[in-house]
Amino acid sequence: MKASQIDIVIPWVDGADPQWRTERAQFTAGSACDNDEARFRDWDLLRYWFRAIEKNAPWAGKIHFVTWGHLPQWLNTTNHRLHIVNHRDFIPEEYLPTFSSHTIELNMHRIPGLSDEFLYFNDDVYLMEPSRESDFFRDGMPVDSAVCGVIKNGGKENFMPYIMLNMMGIINSDFSKREVLRKNWKKWFRPIYGKGLMMNLYLAPWPIFTGFRNYHTCIPYRKDTLQDVWDTEFKALDHTCRNRFRSREDVNQYIFRYWRLAKGDFVPGKPNSAYLTIGSESMDEISRTVNSHKYQVVCINDDPMGFDFDTEKAKLIDLLGKLFPEPSSFEK
Repeated sequence: MKASQIDIVIPWVDGADPQWRTERAQFTAGSACDNDEARFRDWDLLRYWFRAIEKNAPWAGKIHFVTWGHLPQWLNTTNHRLHIVNHRDFIPEEYLPTFSSHTIELNMHRIPGLSDEFLYFNDDVYLMEPSRESDFFRDGMPVDSAVCGVIKNGGKENFMPYIMLNMMGIINSDFSKREVLRKNWKKWFRPIYGKGLMMNLYLAPWPIFTGFRNYHTCIPYRKDTLQDVWDTEFKALDHTCRNRFRSREDVNQYIFRYWRLAKGDFVPGKPNSAYLTIGSESMDEISRTVNSHKYQVVCINDDPMGFDFDTEKAKLIDLLGKLFPEPSSFEK
């Protein structure tokens, strides 16, 4: 029996677009917000993302390319697998304009024509190796790892720990950890989780969830999960979407993943992915990891750190250009 179509959602922004910058300048980011230029700058690597998808996920359905309105000059907009989605096409008017990835992510189930099962990619997450539908969905359920963790904050300037705590408050309000583990213990205590199994055993006595292990990879979602969270936790999601910029007061798309873990709506599996940060890892380390062919998915994360942007950008273009030299049908 043929599996349901699995679409892909990927948002993109051209932070150098003068019109976009003019619109952003009309709004002021508060002290709890993240408006760093690194959140919006374009590394000119998107064509390699499309090449990787075409090569390694030929089974995928539509690619829903989410944008403020600008498009790369090289993009073949007539490709039958490409659906260009403007923010206005799916985000409720009261939340626009938005300069927050959280608002885009929280509303992506509203994208017209999106399949019931889909993969969410950030534009710095690359499908490096061949894949199958069953790597992400089995019997209509997302493949995921139910691994507990502890939220850590190593400094006052860190942003994400606050958001993680906001989401843990929601999960612990709506779910009993004891009942979650009792009901789906076979999904939580699995040898395939490796060290994650030991973490689950160690944290099992804690009466509440202290966090979940996050994987910087593409994430499989079902639209009904997103709608379920909106129906149950409208206030928290609405508050996030009304923030023009990412804020420490927010929740993000991980709330959907945490929700389905707590409900048991997943098939246990272990992501084959690597997370690299430009500046923290040298370009030689990034190159070795990417060329090792050990990881199906690799995230090459941008961060506002002290490195020369143009130099690192040229190195990444050279690296990915050698890995994916053939133009895709998404290029003119």
